[in-house]
Amino acid sequence: MELFSDLLSVTLAGLLLGAGLPILFAIGIKLTAPAHADGAAESQTSGQISPLRRGAAGLIFLVIILAVIIGLLWITQGRLYEAFGWDLFGTGGTSGH
Repeated sequence: MELFSDLLSVTLAGLLLGAGLPILFAIGIKLTAPAHADGAAESQTSGQISPLRRGAAGLIFLVIILAVIIGLLWITQGRLYEAFGWDLFGTGGTSGH
């Protein structure tokens, strides 16, 4: 039963990090593009992005940046522990191997 639990954890993490971050990036890019309705007149302020959309895109990009930084720190945690004694994730500098 533990095998299935571990498999489920790895699968969910793979979906979240493998497909989730690119999807979030695409949503962030879409939010930063000016909104144009089909057939809308150019009387709207073209090129303007609403503050709500800009803020949502900023939050999405912040999540992506944090995920990349945490991933890099996770990968390098052994070297950081050896060089500086930093145990960032409470694993004693190992990734569980």
